[in-house]
Amino acid sequence: MCPTASSSPPTGLMPRFGQLIGAVKWAMGEGMLLRQVTPGGNAAAVAPLVLLLGHFLTATLRRFSTLYARFAAGTLATAPRKRPTVKSSAEGASAARAKPAGRAPGIPPGPVLLTEFRVRFASHLQALLEEPEMREFLAAVPQARRILRPLWRKLTPEALPEILRLPPRPPRPRKPRAPRPPRPAKPARASGPPGLRRVTLSDGTTAWEPIPCYPFGEPPPRQRRARASEPSWAPEPAPAPRPAAPPARPPDRERPAQTEGPRVPPWVMGLFQR
Repeated sequence: MCPTASSSPPTGLMPRFGQLIGAVKWAMGEGMLLRQVTPGGNAAAVAPLVLLLGHFLTATLRRFSTLYARFAAGTLATAPRKRPTVKSSAEGASAARAKPAGRAPGIPPGPVLLTEFRVRFASHLQALLEEPEMREFLAAVPQARRILRPLWRKLTPEALPEILRLPPRPPRPRKPRAPRPPRPAKPARASGPPGLRRVTLSDGTTAWEPIPCYPFGEPPPRQRRARASEPSWAPEPAPAPRPAAPPARPPDRERPAQTEGPRVPPWVMGLFQR
């Protein structure tokens, strides 16, 4: 018989929550039986998951009921929970070595109650979260929201309701940065007398020399000094050979050599012959 069917449904918050957990367990059992009678249902593969989910639902109901009873009795501490101290690397390594190698597999993430056993009770949990008594309890006891968040994620892939979400974290205060030390000032370049410049000589020393003003077409003084320092006996480069002239064409003996003079048209010469 379905546990949700009742002539007088409960009216309190905790009886209704207990009825919801019982309905989820009953629907999970029905899904397991359906796998057994369905060819290829592979019921033996999900049998360990049924046990894990059954323990999870029982622990959720027990923790939520205990927390609500302490809240109703006024014995629930309202002091903020202290964060655990960070262990050193040596203690963490020793604790990791102390854990057994073969641990039992846990419940896979995601809505396993919906995907594996077709449990559709997310709307019932949403209706319970909208009750004024539940809202008052969740607003006063943040630990209760931590208990209901895993139950919601196993029933539906939808996002968490606003009442179950974590409050936004305050921004971390930035540490004041130490002021940077001032950069050392660059040494000012020594400005020499006007019209002079500092040059480095061949022996590594420096000296002042007048800034040259080169006349147009003349080389700088250094080039002139370099040319003057060359020995006078240095052989001069040989001039490049000139290309040979083409041979002269011999004169034509049959035709008389033409003398240079003004060229006169033939019709002008005819006028003088008359």
